[in-house]
Amino acid sequence: MKYLALFCFFWGIVSISGCDKELKEHPLPESLKKELARKADPTIHINDVSGTILLDPKLNVSLNPSAGLFIFARPEGVDAGPPLAVKRHSIFKFPFEFEIGQLHTMIEGTQFEGIMNLTVRLDQDGNRKSSPGDIEGKIQITAGQKEVQLVLNNLISGDAYNIQGTVDVSVGLQNKIPENGTLFIFVRSEGVKRGPPLAVKRIPDIQFPYEFTLGTQDVMVPGTIFEGPMVLTARIDIDGDARAGPGDIEGFVGAQPGDRKVALLLNHLTP
Repeated sequence: MKYLALFCFFWGIVSISGCDKELKEHPLPESLKKELARKADPTIHINDVSGTILLDPKLNVSLNPSAGLFIFARPEGVDAGPPLAVKRHSIFKFPFEFEIGQLHTMIEGTQFEGIMNLTVRLDQDGNRKSSPGDIEGKIQITAGQKEVQLVLNNLISGDAYNIQGTVDVSVGLQNKIPENGTLFIFVRSEGVKRGPPLAVKRIPDIQFPYEFTLGTQDVMVPGTIFEGPMVLTARIDIDGDARAGPGDIEGFVGAQPGDRKVALLLNHLTP
């Protein structure tokens, strides 16, 4: 029994020494050390914003099992590009207590400060991109503000992603408009040159200027997400088969889902 106790004692010492040696041989990565030190900084939470997220009871919605709750912060006046800070929750229940701050900034070195617009999105498919069926809420806050109450009360509809505008023909090509031409309006994702368009609309018996709406209702493959950036194309087609041919008149313009008052000028004659 005595020898067994001595054996266990020495084995414990050897094990501890081995673990200590392994830690020395495999130190923590510098990036992890910096992150741990950053989180331990007592000043890091000074400008945190916290409060409660509520779901408007008037919205009778059911949650998708893959739904996610996203919280975005952007500086006042900034509506595009990456947010200043973002936080995602996959497990949540309303009312939901939240907190967002310096630890959640997307770009190292940026400061979570000043007046900001806070957006919360209940994203039904959990992919962070806004789409029909998602619910949003927005409020303006100041860094460091507490007891914020933000209500999810805006149900995103398919119409919110429609692109609307006017198609017209340049003065120099108006005498080239065929009598029985068909107008095609379609979009492709930016950078995509070939293959079926994302969405398309065919308009016979046209008169210019022509006011159009193109959106999720016009996608070629059901279930396809209507998202940008996109290139919007309009073509007056002589034979009506949608493929470009001699004598067709075309125009192009960049667009984003939800754009309004888009001006698409047909100013190119296909040779």
